Amino acid sequence: MSVEELLPAYAAGELSAEESERVEVALAESQRLRVELSRYERLFVLLAAAAAEEVRVPADLRTHVTLQLTLNAYLDAAAGLLGGILGAYGKALVYFLRLA
Repeated sequence: MSVEELLPAYAAGELSAEESERVEVALAESQRLRVELSRYERLFVLLAAAAAEEVRVPADLRTHVTLQLTLNAYLDAAAGLLGGILGAYGKALVYFLRLA
């Protein structure tokens, strides 16, 4: 692997001693690699903060999603029925009412 490919693992502290030393030598010689490492370090801080944040799901979310899916299924069926019964006029009505 190239040193550039090792940077994410280096930032996460997951490299062996030999790999870490190889990356450190390259970092000492390359401003571009130091900038890239800094980006990975900031990314890991942001990811850790996001992972630590608690996500709260509303208690009625499942009910809301189920109702929305059921309503969409009924509207799709109604749109198909109108389109079939009324032909082009039904399709225009379906489009106008935004049922499909």
